Formats: sequence, C-alpha cells, structure tokens
Amino acid sequence: MKKCIVIGGGFAGLSAASFLCSKGFKVKLIEASPKLGGRAYSFNDKATGDVVDNGQHIMMGCYSETLSFLNLINAEKNFEFQKNLKINFVTENADIIELKVPAIPYPINLMIGLLRYRAIPLKDRLGIINFFISLFFTNTNSLNNKSVLQWLRGKKQTEKTIQSLWAIIAIGALNTNLEKASASMFANILKQIFLKGNFNSTIILPATGLSESYVKSASDYILSNGGEIKTSEQVDTIEVVNEKAHVIKTSSGIEKDFDFVLFAVPHFALNKITGADELTMIEFEYSPILTFHVWLENNNLEKTFYGLIGSELHWVFNKVTHLTIVISDAGHLIKKEDDALIQIVKRELKKYLNIHESDVKNIRIIKEKRATFVPSNKIENGRPSAKTKLKNVFLAGDWTNTNLPSTIESAVLSARLAVDEILLQ
Repeated sequence: MKKCIVIGGGFAGLSAASFLCSKGFKVKLIEASPKLGGRAYSFNDKATGDVVDNGQHIMMGCYSETLSFLNLINAEKNFEFQKNLKINFVTENADIIELKVPAIPYPINLMIGLLRYRAIPLKDRLGIINFFISLFFTNTNSLNNKSVLQWLRGKKQTEKTIQSLWAIIAIGALNTNLEKASASMFANILKQIFLKGNFNSTIILPATGLSESYVKSASDYILSNGGEIKTSEQVDTIEVVNEKAHVIKTSSGIEKDFDFVLFAVPHFALNKITGADELTMIEFEYSPILTFHVWLENNNLEKTFYGLIGSELHWVFNKVTHLTIVISDAGHLIKKEDDALIQIVKRELKKYLNIHESDVKNIRIIKEKRATFVPSNKIENGRPSAKTKLKNVFLAGDWTNTNLPSTIESAVLSARLAVDEILLQ
C-alpha cells in the first residue's frame, strides 16, 4: 500500500486526503492548527453560544469538483441547494430587486431573469444579453493582458450595469477591484456560471456551520478508511536526498515512512518550511476580507441573503440567530479601528435594510488579512502546477495553477490535480 503524508487540513488538504483514501492510499494528515478547516471553519461564539463561521463561503452549481468531494464524504446533505438562481439585491432606499431565473428551460430562463432585473435600465439589460452572446464566442486567452474593468468597458457595459451587476459578481468571486482583476479569469468564471446550464448558476449554502458541514464528514471519511489525522503539529523541515523528500521534521518528531508528500498549505505557510521554501518562487499580493457577525434585538429579515448595490457592505446573510455581513476587497478598511468599522456597518444596515442602531445588540468582527491572493494577469502567468522539482513532493491549494480564483472550488480542484499526478507515479 502506497503511503502519502498530506500537510495542511483546509479544503485542499482534506479533499486531497479523502481522494487518496478512496484510491487505496495510506494517508497521514498533519495540521499545524488545533482545528481542521483552514480558512473555512466554524466555532462557538462565547458571548452568545451561537455557531458562527470564520467567514461566509458561497458555493455554486458550477463547483463540480467540490460537489464530487462532498458526495464522496457523504456531506451533500449538509448544504442547501437552489433550484434556480435567485438573488435579492437591495438599493440604499431599502428597495429589494430580485435577480430571479424562472423555472423554464435554459437558456431562455436566464435571458428572462436578466431582462427583468430592474436595478438596471432596460436598454442596459439588452446590453447584458449581447454581452453574454459575445462571451460564448470569446477566447479567454485573448483577454490575458486586460483587466476586468477594461474588458467590460470595451464591451460597452455602462457604469450602471457595472455597479449593479458585474462589480458585485467580480468582487465577490475575485476579492479584488476591477482595475486589478484578470479579465481572462473573470471570463472563465462567467462561462462556467452562466453558459453551462441552469444548475451551474445556482447558489449553494451550508445548512449549518462550516465545520459541521464538511470538516467532520471529511475527517470521519479519512479515519474510517485507515487514515490518520494529527493536529497541533507544525512541519518545520523537509530533508531531501537525490531529489526526493526523505525526512519530514515536525514539532512532535520525525516522519520517514512515506512514499509521497503533498503540501496543501497557503503559499506564505509553505515559505516558512525549510526545504519547501524553494518549491515555488512566485510572490503573491493578498486581499483581505472583513466579516461581521451581528446580533439583533429582533430579526425581521425574510430573505436568506442580500446583495447590497453601491454599499461598502457587499453581502448580508440571514442566519436567523444573527446576520453575517461580508466586505470583500477590504484593503481600504482593514486597518480601521473596530469602532469605526462598527459605525460603517450600522450606517449601511440602516440605509439598506431599515435596521436601526438601537436594534443591534452585539457585533463580532473577523479580519482575514490574507483571505485570498489578488488574481492579476501577472499572477496568472506564474502560478505553479501540482508537480515540483522534487520527484515525490506535490502541491495543492487554491493558489496553485487551477485557472480559478482563490475559492473553495479552486482548492478542491487543486487537490484532485495533485492526486492525479501522484497516481501517475
């Protein structure tokens, strides 16, 4: 039986370990943190006792690799699936505008949904339809040197359309501003979401906390298939002999009994491991995400989630017990004092959702300073593949070359690509 050590217990590491177990490998997963889940986990808020996520994570029907992983570990039941795309957008006068795809055959349903999206003037909605028609014939490689904003303006998308549709999608998916983001990557995303059938555009949300939704199922699957999981163990060094990893030194001891090593850690964590720091020489720029968990005296919101048009707050998710608010591309806010951030949240909740300051009982702020890398054209040309210069060492992680931004789907796809490479050895 082949043996593989997987280093890192986030989405990439857990999915890689699960895929390897399904192929008959003996797997040992090592995680530096006392918990599994990486940048997607949940915990109990001490002040309220409620389960909260470190940040809100959205999946979509186009996340085929992620859905395969969830099916493997029997975790699909822990997620809520839309039948047809429906997003409730809100203007600053608290007007709710639906982007809703009717239950009729694709792609007619998509066109009707877009034509009914009244946040944008009718003439501009027709321009969106024309944009999608041209997207079908677009070679995304032709966009390699363009930003998202350059591409959209070149396609005659109006500033109103950009603000009320494209910016919301792009900033949410890419976690960076339209001037920096790669047009080719965004075009690939749009093709996957909107041009591959009805299911791909639907939204999938965890029904419970993230750890309960997938982490427990993944760890149970790994353990039940003969795997081993070690948390609170830091990998410090890999020793190389004849272009192969020979020894792994950790905070708890030494690992020698393995055929392969799969690093599934963030790029900045890989650079801290002696012997692994030269596996990839790329430098990333990172973009933060701010998450606010807000408890109210009375939660009267009726929808599951809202997209805010023109607000500093991007998404509001209604967890019933509390609200979860997300600000992507939050570099301009990350250094502000908590009191200043709380005032922004209260101000925007009043303008957009008629939630008064007196209704707010408590706010918990979570700052992910290196939530994602910035998917610029420069970065896209330098992301490493799963294979490394060491014959038995492989890489996984949303930052590796998946042609996707830093998402759950990119993490799981990277794991599958790395496992495929291991299987070829």
